[in-house]
Amino acid sequence: MGDFLRKDLAGPPGRSKAQNRATVQQLKLIGQSHPTGLTPSLLKLFEPRPAPEFKPPLEKRRMPELTGLAQFVDQFAEQNETEYGPPTTKGETREEKKQRIREAKLEKGRKQVEEAIAEYNPAADPNIDGDPYKTLFVARVSYETTETKIRREFEAYGPIRKVRVVTSTVDSKPRGYAFIEYHHTRDMKTAYKQGDGRKIDNRRVIVDVERGRTVPNWRPRRLGGGLGSTRTGGDEVNQRHSGRDPPAPVAAPPRVEERPRERPVEKAPEIGPPERGEVVKKEEAPLEERARSRERDADKGRERSRERSRERSRERDRDRGRDRDRRRDRERDYDRKDRDRERDRDRDYDRSYRSRSRDRERDR
Repeated sequence: MGDFLRKDLAGPPGRSKAQNRATVQQLKLIGQSHPTGLTPSLLKLFEPRPAPEFKPPLEKRRMPELTGLAQFVDQFAEQNETEYGPPTTKGETREEKKQRIREAKLEKGRKQVEEAIAEYNPAADPNIDGDPYKTLFVARVSYETTETKIRREFEAYGPIRKVRVVTSTVDSKPRGYAFIEYHHTRDMKTAYKQGDGRKIDNRRVIVDVERGRTVPNWRPRRLGGGLGSTRTGGDEVNQRHSGRDPPAPVAAPPRVEERPRERPVEKAPEIGPPERGEVVKKEEAPLEERARSRERDADKGRERSRERSRERSRERDRDRGRDRDRRRDRERDYDRKDRDRERDRDRDYDRSYRSRSRDRERDR
């Protein structure tokens, strides 16, 4: 038991004496080979590089002497000769760029219009049918207006066969105009004469005949044609009033030319100082002229206000007449409906009374 404990406490077994001798001998040999005691593999890292190759020195050439440019001045190009000048690229200004883009857009739009004109043929359109001489064109229609409302407004002139509100082929939204086909030509003519300027959904519409199938070589507004004058040019050219025909000009009252009054010739006053208590009067001619001009301006302003009030009263009378017609039409419709209801009630009452009398006779 004691021997086992001694071996366990002694630790790992040590190297043999023969191994230690070999190590010491190897170290002695290394020390004898190089004074630093480094191994050959480490000594290779400290070996010097080979010496550079010997090259003979370069021979110095004799350079030409520096001289001026006076002898070559006659060979230079002149200032006006653009052939030998450096190439210059002219930059585009902001206005020139806008003009170029505008011209390109106009050219593109012109080509599109020409192609659309070549393809325009309303007679071959599958959505268009009916008699063109019984069809009425209605423009400036509100986008919220429906076919039922248009039919109700224009049915006062005669029975309507069909109402078509034109919509876009892209998003199916209304384009702002419609076509109304009547049963009779006389009703269409009456609507053409009386329906222009009618108010539908707080917008005054324009009424015209259908010109696409009745007028040869007709082109709509989108292709550069049409009869409208609201988008002709600037504000001074465009039409501002509503309706198909321009309003009749109001005759101005005849202008009476005022003759200048003859001033009486007065004697020149005697030169001298004024007497005591006498008041010196200034010239009254300039004041009289100013008063006359003011009166003329006031008369012109009154005439303008009168003309404006007359125009407003005429428009009110027109609106009142149209409202009266609408009320009459509505009252007629209401009377017809009330009569029909009363007739139906009377018939139902008679039928019920007869059935009751029959039942009583059977019971008897």
